[in-house]
Amino acid sequence: VAIAKDGRIFVLNRCDPARAKAIRIGICNLDEEYLGEFGDGSGSGDTQFKWPVAMAFDSQGRLYITDELNQRISVFDSSGTFLRKWGDVGSDEGDVDGPSGITVDSEDNVYVADQNNHRIHKFTTEGRHLLQWGSEGDGEGQFNLPWGVGVDSSDNVYVADWRNDRIQKFTPDGTFLASFGESGTGDGQFHRPSGVAIDPDGYMYVADWGNERVQVLRSDGG
Repeated sequence: VAIAKDGRIFVLNRCDPARAKAIRIGICNLDEEYLGEFGDGSGSGDTQFKWPVAMAFDSQGRLYITDELNQRISVFDSSGTFLRKWGDVGSDEGDVDGPSGITVDSEDNVYVADQNNHRIHKFTTEGRHLLQWGSEGDGEGQFNLPWGVGVDSSDNVYVADWRNDRIQKFTPDGTFLASFGESGTGDGQFHRPSGVAIDPDGYMYVADWGNERVQVLRSDGG
């Protein structure tokens, strides 16, 4: 889900192969009005998706969508018109392999979780690669299939480190700041966290996928 400035709710509909024609972005509002949709089902065309994962708006109302099977980030305006795409599959600098979570900071820098390369990328709105950080492992600043990504009001970057069962926090240039959580089912523990969002007060909202719940953490991880 991504929310436009005018309050419209954009819902990503990712389907199994038997219903691949239904892959699309639906638009509605809190009054339960269905406002439209865009996307032409499964495929590699500019307006198509295969395994779309996540969406994020920038300050200009452009919507960025990751597609882990098409290996790209696609950009649309808020009416659903295709604008551009980028992504080269591989492991070299700037390449992606299974792009998943995506978020945009206050300066419209775009952060993408590159799950199979175990790293985070930072791009411009045009797709120019700025930097990347991370490698496979369980140490500070390392990842094991990172999935979700979010930013706070200071543009610090939070990563749902899926297989390491934790949330990691970084500066906008990728410097490690903190790690929250561990494997388990108790309070503050995670089993395959898949998404993280941060509100203006610094509270973290974590989709604790394997435990089938949402957890809310303070800014210190409590």
